[in-house]
Amino acid sequence: MPARHTSTIGYWKYTERYAVPVHCAAALSIGRRAMGFKERVTKELKQKITQIKQNLAQKVNPDTPGEGEGMTRGVRACLRRLEGKLPLHNGLARWQQEAYYSVWHDLKKLALSLR
Repeated sequence: MPARHTSTIGYWKYTERYAVPVHCAAALSIGRRAMGFKERVTKELKQKITQIKQNLAQKVNPDTPGEGEGMTRGVRACLRRLEGKLPLHNGLARWQQEAYYSVWHDLKKLALSLR
């Protein structure tokens, strides 16, 4: 089993919960895979994405357009893709969940754009 998207999974699911750095959370994700656990998209993660979307939508001020203000085009496109993928993710086959354009790939792009 390749260690694909483990840093992203660790960032979104375990860094806040266990107060560890991203790399330790990625190691936790790898260990869970070795034990046979699946990394599912949880309700908490879906709620966190919804909250991020709401927070970014509230920051948008039409009077002051700017790249750093509110939602950029890239973030908006990423959130739009996630809206279609998040409800389906846990029902997909494992290879589809780990594919390059999986939900974890979009979550990685979102995390990088929010830094």
